[in-house]
Amino acid sequence: IQDVPFVDVMNVSILAPDTIKITVYEKALAGYVKYLDTYMYFDKDGIVVESSSENYEDVPQITGLDFKSIVLDAKLEVGNDAVFSQILELTQAFDKYQLGVKKVYFDSSYNVSLYMGNVKVMLGSAADCNDKLYALKQVSEKLTGMKGTLHLENYDGTTASIIFKKEN
Repeated sequence: IQDVPFVDVMNVSILAPDTIKITVYEKALAGYVKYLDTYMYFDKDGIVVESSSENYEDVPQITGLDFKSIVLDAKLEVGNDAVFSQILELTQAFDKYQLGVKKVYFDSSYNVSLYMGNVKVMLGSAADCNDKLYALKQVSEKLTGMKGTLHLENYDGTTASIIFKKEN
């Protein structure tokens, strides 16, 4: 079977002369963009694999990307394909550290901001974000119920480089 955008791999095994086993592996959703009141989900390569009116809770919204149009089963043209590997790295770390990130914003220089409840987390460059996200995990419980901006752009491995600016 080909041309099914959300299917990654299918394995077919013959178990007996009258029995076969088909295993279908779906593509992992890296994120979604909202387009004309529709959620357009894409995979690690930036290929739009699903269009839905339903918002999946465990998939973050990606904002700030500049695209002209979206076509199902085609690559989302954003001008910089490296951003999709950064998105995948981010979303895998969200799962690994169990971070409740609902929204990711890329500015024009591809600096990253995350949104967790009422807290905006400024990561800066997506390069080496794993250490920054680990630090975020360490302080995330302290941020519960707070409102403000957490600055991790200059995180250097010390707690002194973690700055939170509280808002009222």
